[in-house]
Amino acid sequence: MIKNVFFDFNGTLLDDVDLCLKIEQNLMVKEGLRPYSKREYLDHFKFPVSEYYKSVGFETNKYKDLAYYFNNEYNTRWESETKLFPEVKESLGKLKSKGYKLYCLSASPYDFLVFQLKTLGILDYFDDVCGAQNSLAYGKIEYGKEFIKSHNINSSDTIMIGDTVHDYEVSKAFLFKCILFSQGHNSRFRLEELNANIADNYLELIKEICDFNETKQS
Repeated sequence: MIKNVFFDFNGTLLDDVDLCLKIEQNLMVKEGLRPYSKREYLDHFKFPVSEYYKSVGFETNKYKDLAYYFNNEYNTRWESETKLFPEVKESLGKLKSKGYKLYCLSASPYDFLVFQLKTLGILDYFDDVCGAQNSLAYGKIEYGKEFIKSHNINSSDTIMIGDTVHDYEVSKAFLFKCILFSQGHNSRFRLEELNANIADNYLELIKEICDFNETKQS
């Protein structure tokens, strides 16, 4: 029976795909590369972002400078150019009312993640938040493991909600069940290559979580 639900943030709760793409397209132009289309981005984006940048054609030794540019642009623009996906607040409220414990696990820096959740008005829905120690987006498996251990979370009672191949990899590393959200930073085509349930909107997503428990109880 599912008792704990882990949500990724970027591309899962927050619709920031277009902003990220615009910033990366600007980076590509600055570095003399052909800018990716949205389809190319969704089909190729991956973690760690340093490996994604290498595959795009960026020079490896420039990664920290590129990450600094990206983060500076993102931090300046996100409040005016992003929004929560439809039905996020309602869905979080429904899960809380049913007794689920909710956690947010993100590759974003912890302090900035908490600031974003608070600004968006959804911080109080979460029992706790787990973010990175830096802004280089290397992935979230290692510090996620520490968080899970410190909170005594039973993997068999837990499901991960994310939007990328990396979120699927995280769920496998933690032995969590997984539902992938198709409106984020990887295309549905990429997600369909994985052995995971896929939801196209929050109504489907919440129904899948609730149906899982109802099926287990029947």
